[in-house]
Amino acid sequence: MLGLIEEDFMHLLDNPIRSDELLVKTVDIKHRFYASSSEPMSHKELIELARDVGDEHLIELYNDHSLGYAENGGSLDLRRELATLYGPEISAENIVVFPGAQTGMTITTQALLHPGDHAIVVTPSYQSLEEGIKYAGAEFTRVMLSPDNNWQIDVSAVEATIRGNTKYIVLNDPHNPSGALLSADTKRALVALAEENDILIFSDEVYRLLELDPSDRSNSIAELSSNGIALGTMAKPFGCGGMCIGWVACQDKSIIEKLRKAQHLFAVCFSRAGEIQAMMALRVRDKIVEKNMQIIYENLELLKDYFSRNQDLFEWMPPQAGGTGFVKFKGPISADELAEELLGQEILVFGSAIFDCDEELKQYFRIGFSRRTMPAALKAFEEFVEERRAQWGHPRR
Repeated sequence: MLGLIEEDFMHLLDNPIRSDELLVKTVDIKHRFYASSSEPMSHKELIELARDVGDEHLIELYNDHSLGYAENGGSLDLRRELATLYGPEISAENIVVFPGAQTGMTITTQALLHPGDHAIVVTPSYQSLEEGIKYAGAEFTRVMLSPDNNWQIDVSAVEATIRGNTKYIVLNDPHNPSGALLSADTKRALVALAEENDILIFSDEVYRLLELDPSDRSNSIAELSSNGIALGTMAKPFGCGGMCIGWVACQDKSIIEKLRKAQHLFAVCFSRAGEIQAMMALRVRDKIVEKNMQIIYENLELLKDYFSRNQDLFEWMPPQAGGTGFVKFKGPISADELAEELLGQEILVFGSAIFDCDEELKQYFRIGFSRRTMPAALKAFEEFVEERRAQWGHPRR
């Protein structure tokens, strides 16, 4: 499904991020059944891991680093570590660091789009991916994903939206909220389409490294083409959001230079402490990801069991990556109404309105399962459902 959205210039605060507004109101909520970033690490844990692999130099650097300005665009030592996440196409010179992924996605869009440009947004997706386009004063067309196609991008639908002024395709892979992965063939087809039409592809890859089967992990969009721009973060796969480190990778150094200039305007530099912590985590990333994946595997088994026992009320496609799933509610109220009722019981999920879903997806809500607190959230969710089954017309038999 397609929909052209024409926007006048939008002020930064005209359309607040709905998920962030909800989280501000629910900071002390008991059950965070929406949470998607990995189990948060403590600094103490990180230091122990660094010591285990003999990284005393980084520990000393952390304890005795300068509090002066760090390098604009990210210090060279951090960018070198980040480059190890990619193939030989990406070096330190192909990476710009931002104070978090949200800043990176918004500033990148504003730096590369202009009024009169047209973009294509693959949705449902994280709201901020769309908001940056509005801030730039550009038009955009939404291309909707569907569970009927296993949440895969229909490349022909993307092609049908291309106009003479189309400059930008925005997507996220692994996909939030469904947890689907783009197939390698689909990704190659998108790249070919973008190159043929001189269009940039911005791929939000913040859930990368959390594939349930690592063999399903395909190349980053930044590795596949100079038209590809990839977004990464220390938050989702590593549980290190407090480091406030996100980054963008791209082969095209003219784009990198634009982003470095734009980053300087908005942030100048970052916390050197966060950069050093990020290097520690990146050097032991296999251990961190293995620990976080074990939590995801265990939680998924609980979810599979629950949804298999409650197929009269819920339907979902088990995710392939990341810590999120998009669940269809078959009851008599909308998913947004369900989310509101759950909120009253201190259980937070994200309803379809968080993701600008169309009418066909109004019965879907997002859950998260990447933390050790999920089993308790699932138990509270189950009790909530059992209390309402009869009034929903789905009594236990």
